[in-house]
Amino acid sequence: MGQSQRDMRAALQRRSEIEITVKGRNSGRSYSYPVWFVLEGEALYLLPVRGTETGWYKNLRQAPTLQVRAGQQALTANVRLIEDQSRVAAIAERFREKYGASQIQTYYPLINVAVEVPLTGRPG
Repeated sequence: MGQSQRDMRAALQRRSEIEITVKGRNSGRSYSYPVWFVLEGEALYLLPVRGTETGWYKNLRQAPTLQVRAGQQALTANVRLIEDQSRVAAIAERFREKYGASQIQTYYPLINVAVEVPLTGRPG
């Protein structure tokens, strides 16, 4: 694990929210969103709040690259879209453990996809 990867992991462990930036599928402009996440192994996982209807997820379907920012640390990575429902359910369970089941029920009305962001992306 390189220094930038260690720095990003340390920054993620201190936060409950990160910022992601994606490219608009129609405009081509960059859009940033605050999101919750879970860190597991060499990746972090995101749940789009309205599943496949979430705007930033639709953008990732067209261009599966995003930037993650945690404080001063930033990482650009090619993501993997997860549609396997048993895998999505396991990730959702990790979100419930981290943020509380009632919070997830309130803020995530549709959980049908997840996004894997490898920490092996490039800095910035």
